[in-house]
Amino acid sequence: MGKKLASAMLNGEIEVTIIDQNASLLEHLVGHIDVLTVHASGTDVAVLEELNIASYDLTIAVTGNDDTNVLISSLAKKLGCKRTVARIRNPEYSKQLPENTLVIHGQGIDMTINPMNITASNILKYIRGGKVVSVSLLLDGQAEVTEIIASEKLEILNKPLKKLNLPKSIIIGAIVHGSEVIIPNGDSKIHAGDRFVVFSLLSEVPALEKFFKLKDGR
Repeated sequence: MGKKLASAMLNGEIEVTIIDQNASLLEHLVGHIDVLTVHASGTDVAVLEELNIASYDLTIAVTGNDDTNVLISSLAKKLGCKRTVARIRNPEYSKQLPENTLVIHGQGIDMTINPMNITASNILKYIRGGKVVSVSLLLDGQAEVTEIIASEKLEILNKPLKKLNLPKSIIIGAIVHGSEVIIPNGDSKIHAGDRFVVFSLLSEVPALEKFFKLKDGR
């Protein structure tokens, strides 16, 4: 994963450093991608300080261990790195506490990535078919954000949103009409070719599919 991330960043002309304890992996990277490789643990404070991690814009922790990723992100942040991202598989880390904060808040993590949610989102996009551009899961899978391209056969076209009688838990958050981004109100309409973003609770997905079906029933 580190190699793929580094390759993608290098395409964007971003300087990359890879820290890994696996010497053979680092040897494989040399000559394949133009990165600085460091044979060490990402939790080694002395190594992070020697690299001057405070000068880095971003640290991404993608080891196979959630606790290690949290620790790496926390150390990098405390040592001055501007932003941190951690791969987290355990859903318990993403649960909300009574104070409406996440378990990992305060640990120096700006963003978490859950591979299971990404996989589920891609599967949902595939099975929805049609003009669905993307599906993202929120709140540990309890809600969805769906981006849709409005087909000319969509039943809701050219109708004020307030007349669609959408359930309260389904919200059209944005409409992109040409080069214009619209934050819709009740009088806004969706036209053929528009892109629009829908927020919905998972319990309302059947209703979501009903409202955004095509004129032929699909």
